[in-house]
Amino acid sequence: MALYELQNINLAEKREEILGKVLSGDQVKISFSFPKKNYMAFLNGMIANLLGDSDLIFLHESFFTILRESLLNAVKANAKRLYFEEHNADINNSADYDRIMKKFRNEVIGDMVVVEENLNRSKLFVNFMVQRSDTHILLRIENNSKMLPAEEERVQKRITQAWSFKDFSEAYDSMYDETEGAGLGIILTVMLLKNVGVTPSDYRIFVDKQMTVAALRIPLLIKKQEMITAVKEKIMREIHLLPTFPQNIIDLQQMCENPDSSINLIADKIKVDPSLTADILKLANSAGFLSVRKIENINEALMRIGLTNLKYILIAASSRKIMDARYKQFSKIWTHSLDVAAYSRFILNKLSLRRLQDKVFITSLLHDLGKIVLLSVDLDLTNWIADFVQQRGIRSTTILEEVSIGISHSTIGKLIANKWNFADFMEEAIACHHAPLQSSDENRIVVYVTYLANIFVGISSKKYTFDHIDPAVLSHLSINSMKECENLYNYCTISFKESRDL
Repeated sequence: MALYELQNINLAEKREEILGKVLSGDQVKISFSFPKKNYMAFLNGMIANLLGDSDLIFLHESFFTILRESLLNAVKANAKRLYFEEHNADINNSADYDRIMKKFRNEVIGDMVVVEENLNRSKLFVNFMVQRSDTHILLRIENNSKMLPAEEERVQKRITQAWSFKDFSEAYDSMYDETEGAGLGIILTVMLLKNVGVTPSDYRIFVDKQMTVAALRIPLLIKKQEMITAVKEKIMREIHLLPTFPQNIIDLQQMCENPDSSINLIADKIKVDPSLTADILKLANSAGFLSVRKIENINEALMRIGLTNLKYILIAASSRKIMDARYKQFSKIWTHSLDVAAYSRFILNKLSLRRLQDKVFITSLLHDLGKIVLLSVDLDLTNWIADFVQQRGIRSTTILEEVSIGISHSTIGKLIANKWNFADFMEEAIACHHAPLQSSDENRIVVYVTYLANIFVGISSKKYTFDHIDPAVLSHLSINSMKECENLYNYCTISFKESRDL
């Protein structure tokens, strides 16, 4: 077994060595007192490489969330033991336990800075072990604060109960106990495992000598389970009932693709529809196209944006018209999408990828199509998921949507894109804008820039932080450090403000 104590090594120098050992089948143990941001980024990359090498990259978000929850549970268990020791309290005494746990929740849980400082001074640690065999990926997380019998009984009860529930929201309502910090992480882990097809025998939490262990076995031939809920069934009916694009839009798209079509002829056909005319002018004047002066008429707009962009604007305008006619107008989603389109343009400019501007513009505008349907079908549940994800620091809502509803807004968007015969790169970017590593080689950069622009807009609204960004995306875009990423974000933010002022 290869052992790496992260506090005592240069992680940048050892990164390739550790990854090489994991991919070659060696058992690797990684030890630390607290999971710092760069440690988590490294483990995220390791999981992505391991799953990708095993043709299981579609499980990446789920298993990274499981890993993160399990590590946090281990760290909080160590912090809890340390807190009892510092207060000279007997953890086996029920009166002491209730009193100290109340103080622990109020003073420590949620303040990870204090937890990190305390654990770094202690002898408590967490081990993460990983090994791939011919049939499984084996993960083991252990911490050197042994569970008490009463704690182990509560944990086993939670695990057993969680496997019996159909979806996460049902399990949360029935089981969440705020007196124990690890309870929610275990519930979430079990529901994610159920969703991806892992069986109860593949996941255990137990005591091994003086260690508390969470062990997970991931079969290489895993088959994802399909969850059927009433909300999902309603969503599928909604998608089926969506109308197709009107004939005038289809005619205009064909004219855009015909080299013999003239700008004036296309402009005359657009002017017949005042609503479409207004939509095209609005998009042509948006930050995604940043003009030195306002475009006042359709002929000028077509000259400025070109027929390729017009074809994509027709798709965006028609999509919005259909959605707004059928559902309540979710103007915040369209505003967000316009902002993402602008940020994507600035990213492409800075990274010298302007050749992709046409494609990324339309994927940015339509990446959240599925969210409109999801919000319309069950607004309360969708908002609860969004709040939960933000509170727990989870990277995206998609995995919670899958385990609570049975389908994510990304997948809903993909189904709509398929129904409306969108181009392959559009369908893929909509499907993968929260799971970029699942994209194909052909469309990878389009997906990555759409994903990064969406994260940047989220950072500007404090929905996300830089920690949410997948390191593999940055590496592929030749952004070689988090400092470079922050510089790119600052450039985009300043450019966006200037374009708004203009």
